[in-house]
Amino acid sequence: MGPSPSEFIVRGDFAAFEGLYYRFQKNEDIVDLFGVLKRIVDRYGGIGPMVQRFYQGDVRAVLWRVRRELLGEDGKRLTFFFPKPSRANPLKRWNLYLRWMVRKDEIDAGFWDFVPRDRLIIPLDTHIFKIGRCFGWTKQGSPSWKAACDITEVLRGFSPEDPLKYDFFLCHKVGIGAGCRGARTPECIRNCMLLMDLEGEEKANAGQRMENVS
Repeated sequence: MGPSPSEFIVRGDFAAFEGLYYRFQKNEDIVDLFGVLKRIVDRYGGIGPMVQRFYQGDVRAVLWRVRRELLGEDGKRLTFFFPKPSRANPLKRWNLYLRWMVRKDEIDAGFWDFVPRDRLIIPLDTHIFKIGRCFGWTKQGSPSWKAACDITEVLRGFSPEDPLKYDFFLCHKVGIGAGCRGARTPECIRNCMLLMDLEGEEKANAGQRMENVS
C-alpha cells in the first residue's frame, strides 16, 4: 500500500492483494472491500463525510443506509463488514468503530464530532454480554441489539453524557482479566473489580466501583 493508504485506495489498483486472505475473508472479499472503499472516497470524500451525510440520530439506520447505497440489494456481499438489516444483530464491529471515531481519550481517537457520545451503543462482545447477565443489566438470553441497548442504558445511568467510557474497562479488566462467566461464583467474587473482595461482606455497588476505577 505504500506510505499513503488513502492514495492507494484512490488509485484503485488492488493487484497487490492477489492471493491475500485473512481468516474468513477470501481474496475476492478483500478486493471487493477495497473497491467499496474507493467508491466511498470518490463519492463522499471518506467514511466520515459519508456517515455524517446519513446520520439522523440512529447509528443502526446509518449502517443500513450505507449498505443500500454501496451494495444495493445484493444480500451476500461483504456481510462481515456491512451487515444486512436485522433487528437482532448487535453490530459489535460497527459500534466499536463508532466508539473509536466519536469518543476522545487515551484509548479512542475521537475524529468525529457530529455523533453525540450519548447516542453510542456498547460494542456487545461475549465478555460484555456475560457481565451484563451477571449484574442483571439485561435479561436477554443471547447477544442481541436489545441486549446491547439494555446494557448501554444501565451505563447511561452512571454517565448520561458518555456511557461507553466504561466499555474498555469492563471488557478488558472484568471480562477478560477476571474471566467473567456470566454467573456469580466464589472465584468471580474474588477476582472481579466490581465486587468487594472481602469474605463475608456485601457486594459493592457496581456503579461506585466503576467510578473508582475508571
